[in-house]
Amino acid sequence: MSPEILSLVALVIALTSTVINYLVLRLQRDPEVVVYAVPDTQRPTIINLVLENTGNGVAHDIRFELSRDIPSRAFGFENAPIPGSMKDGPLINGIPSFGPKEKRITTWGQYGGLKAGLGDEILDVTAVYFSSPPLRFKRQKHQTTSRLDIRSFEGTDASDRNWEKK
Repeated sequence: MSPEILSLVALVIALTSTVINYLVLRLQRDPEVVVYAVPDTQRPTIINLVLENTGNGVAHDIRFELSRDIPSRAFGFENAPIPGSMKDGPLINGIPSFGPKEKRITTWGQYGGLKAGLGDEILDVTAVYFSSPPLRFKRQKHQTTSRLDIRSFEGTDASDRNWEKK
């Protein structure tokens, strides 16, 4: 094989390696803002809403887009009243800066109240935010969609049907 071809192959391998290393570095440094629901360990009937930056970078100017109104203070078991819509808090007002591994935890409600407010609908929450990666002059825009389905709590400690057994 001629030296020119070997040099060209070495150049392609070096460039490919550099691009892969850059992408891996970005994955390790980018923020990732997610929203999910978890049962409260101290209050078994309560479901909390958690906003978390699971990435290793700082997320800036986070705003949330909701597929529908999100219930707030949704308390109750069977025949729970339909809760009002969320009017304040980080999902409505946004978050100016969210550090790596940082969380915001909100008491969302109880299974019966949330079921009355959401029915069988899945709530999509899209977080839109920015980061300032190294070696870049422009902020980078990110978007993450999380899906919340209250039906996933049916039959658990947080649901009204299981709570009566305790």
